[in-house]
Amino acid sequence: MVENKSVTFLFYLQGISAGFIHVFLALTTLELLQTTRYDGYQVLQVTPTSLENEKEVLQIVQRHDLSIWKRQRDGRSIDIQVSPNTIDFVTRELQDANTSYTRWIQNIQSLIDEQQVEEYEKAADSKDPEDTFSLTRYNTFEEISAFMHSLTKTTFTGPSGDEILVDHNVIGQTYEENSIHLIKISKPGSQKKAIFLESGIHAREWIAPAVALYIIHQLSYNPSRSTAVEQLVADFDWYIVPVLNPDGYVYTHNKDRLWRKNRRQPSFGNNLTDICHGVDLNRNFGYKWGEGTSTDQCTETYSGPSPFSEPETLAVKRVLESRNINFLLYISFHSYGQYWMYPWGYTSTYTKDVKLLEFGAQIAVKAVRQKYNTDYTVGSVYNALYAAEGVSLDYAKGQAGIKYCYTVELRDKDQYGFLLPQNQITPTCEETMDGNMALVGYIKALETK
Repeated sequence: MVENKSVTFLFYLQGISAGFIHVFLALTTLELLQTTRYDGYQVLQVTPTSLENEKEVLQIVQRHDLSIWKRQRDGRSIDIQVSPNTIDFVTRELQDANTSYTRWIQNIQSLIDEQQVEEYEKAADSKDPEDTFSLTRYNTFEEISAFMHSLTKTTFTGPSGDEILVDHNVIGQTYEENSIHLIKISKPGSQKKAIFLESGIHAREWIAPAVALYIIHQLSYNPSRSTAVEQLVADFDWYIVPVLNPDGYVYTHNKDRLWRKNRRQPSFGNNLTDICHGVDLNRNFGYKWGEGTSTDQCTETYSGPSPFSEPETLAVKRVLESRNINFLLYISFHSYGQYWMYPWGYTSTYTKDVKLLEFGAQIAVKAVRQKYNTDYTVGSVYNALYAAEGVSLDYAKGQAGIKYCYTVELRDKDQYGFLLPQNQITPTCEETMDGNMALVGYIKALETK
């Protein structure tokens, strides 16, 4: 990665079109903000021929200190980020190992630049975060926070005329003193069983917060005046955390688009490489924590010094273990790969109620498919993807005791990865909303028998 120490520019505006100036400003702005660049970086989709071949591929990854974007169970495919300095060595070693691969993304930085030019152009006309917030683009954390606060200033009613209550709470503060926002959406009256949605635990997965914000907007504003949407709030109390990792999310907008962890300072000082900062929050939950996870602070999956050591995971724990709330459904939104998964992540064995969870996931992905023909894979985290210990999904099921628990890996599969274009936000949100409505309907039917 190339570090831009400073960027200076001078241009003569006379005679230059407004459109050109817009694009020029967009490019220079992202140059100023993003100090970590990925010019010439590629993503290879590697397909091992056997488990033994998969071990060879992982040795290549370790030898060249490569970043794995996504890995499927049993070596079905591994997406690997490769720098321009190592691409020739890596591809030669893959060929020597008789391993097939495709150059999936030819230049990571070009996708980042396209995404951020779109972001700049859509927000260029206003500097007020409340004005620039939009459901059709990737919002900054400042814009998301403004939207959270705006919800408490608005009176909401469903198509029936009943009031929709929207409460905003801050459930924690991060290392960099960003607020962890929680939105509760409900109807007046006695407390009901609850649904908890969590997104943005991994900073670079921008589509996840976009989906959570869309769901918040649907449940509160209900722009289509749908009685089915209002019924969701009549049946359950909704608790939604749109950005669980604010520090990391801010960092992806300002410094490194592909940052994953939070921004905890390394225990051995602040003068080392940046990768040694942070904890993978989705390895920091207390259930089966540390069983096979990384203890190396400089890896992307560092599980932290102790379970619930991070303010972000501790904030979720406090909400889920509240004696005043009876949570029935937990969903954690991620990207990418298009999976609808259930526990466990730490073992290949299944929960005793796996048939209930499997059927619920199948109902959800069928509803997703009907919207835009987007295919999702269903399975447990361990068996569909990989072993993962200390994840929120396993904690919600195994320790918090929530009956229905899912991790959803959103779009896409084989084109953009973490860098999903903004023109795919709306269809992703719409189909995910349909999937959630179908799943909640399934759960309601089971629980009211």
